[in-house]
Amino acid sequence: MMHRRSPIRFVGLAASLAVAAAASALPPDSGGAADAGAGAGGPEAGAPLPPAEPDARSPGPASSNRSSAPAYDDWFTDEAMRVELYHSGGATDDSYTVDRVVREPLWPGMRDHLLDPTGFGKYRFRVEDAASGTAIFSQGYCTLLGEWQTTDEAVKEGKRRTLEESVRFPYPKAKVRLLIDRREDRPGEDGRGAFREIFRTELEPASYLVEADARCRDCAVIPVRQSGDPREKIDILILGDGYTAAEMEKYRRDLRRFAEILMAQEAFARDRDLVNIWGLEAPSHDSGPDEPRKGLWHDTAFGTSFNTFDAERYLTTDHDRDLREIASRAPYDALYILVNTSRYGGGGIYNQWAIFASDNEYDDYVFLHEFGHSFAGLADEYVTDDTEDDGFYPQGVEPWEPNITALLPGRRLKWAELVAPGTPIPTPDDEAHAAVVGAFEGAGYRPQGLFRPYRDCKMLSKGLVPFCPVCARAFDTVIGLHAGRGAR
Repeated sequence: MMHRRSPIRFVGLAASLAVAAAASALPPDSGGAADAGAGAGGPEAGAPLPPAEPDARSPGPASSNRSSAPAYDDWFTDEAMRVELYHSGGATDDSYTVDRVVREPLWPGMRDHLLDPTGFGKYRFRVEDAASGTAIFSQGYCTLLGEWQTTDEAVKEGKRRTLEESVRFPYPKAKVRLLIDRREDRPGEDGRGAFREIFRTELEPASYLVEADARCRDCAVIPVRQSGDPREKIDILILGDGYTAAEMEKYRRDLRRFAEILMAQEAFARDRDLVNIWGLEAPSHDSGPDEPRKGLWHDTAFGTSFNTFDAERYLTTDHDRDLREIASRAPYDALYILVNTSRYGGGGIYNQWAIFASDNEYDDYVFLHEFGHSFAGLADEYVTDDTEDDGFYPQGVEPWEPNITALLPGRRLKWAELVAPGTPIPTPDDEAHAAVVGAFEGAGYRPQGLFRPYRDCKMLSKGLVPFCPVCARAFDTVIGLHAGRGAR
């Protein structure tokens, strides 16, 4: 998701049903309502976070009444459609151009909750049946270009840029319409930025112009952790970049180590049986990522590089096509890139990817922190000395992220049901409130005006702290939606 380079800028396998189900898609040789001024009485109990604002052409999220939701088998096959795009813009505008449409062998993602009920993301894409206009799929997301739009290069120098991007959804049975919306810097009915449509195009799934990925057919798929059929679980794919063919054993060790780190998190404890983790061997020609400031340029599978947007330790990739072509060889709902380097850095973009270093003193922290961004749409909770972050959180608009709030007057606190009666809102940042859910001022890079739910959290500091209860709930929500359980 868009965030201010979080780990960088502050101090501080037996055969199973899952394998059998995935085999046909893999190569044969692939081995809440408290007012902002609520006081001693504490936040009022009530409904969960409201959905994204609907509009005339933007159907709202799926109703809790399952009979009103689109039925997967009515609209989609078991495959996936990937639409590769060029996302262009300056500081205040966006445009999209379609590059190509690709058929992937398996859609392992959501089948019961096809219309995104979370409202997370600066952007969202929607899929409509072209003949009837029926909304059949939607998902919120963020983009690397959307973050670049807040940089001095865009804002002060007026430059424009184009980056590769893609959206991915179940393969439709009939012609569909793809629409993309962007949040405006004005509040909608739910207080969060109102969505505005910025792009639409029609897609014909029966067209012979729809391509199929041919790369990496002999790449070995590694089933690290298996809980069941990928169509009924959430599938996490951890790829390796900057690992040569001679370093594949190191990649396998690193892969399993980070899988264990993830599953050891308390935030995942009650959902362990809903998670599959996969790896995929995609050797790089050279070892390690690019390091432009050191004049080091490497030929790697996914083109990861430090110095993104000239931030020294911001480690990302703008090679979306390479990434998606190779990733399509394995089931995945969430995508992560493990980079073979001892240098500190990483990045995470919501519903795109998280990138992290393999061998660093803080590698476990960076992995989990960036996982929070990309997997659950979590915001940074720390404060920086940068006074030019208004592009992230405009005044008078409630942040869409589930773990920070502007406490706008008259609106229910997002996480009100997790706040104990008698907790003051705002909440004093002191030892007496160190283990309670409240609203602590200082979040989203700002010392004032934005509030976080807990005194400390993995989205705040590098200390040996867990994800707070609100962040853990966001993980639980995402996992539940993918696994068909729904949000608790």
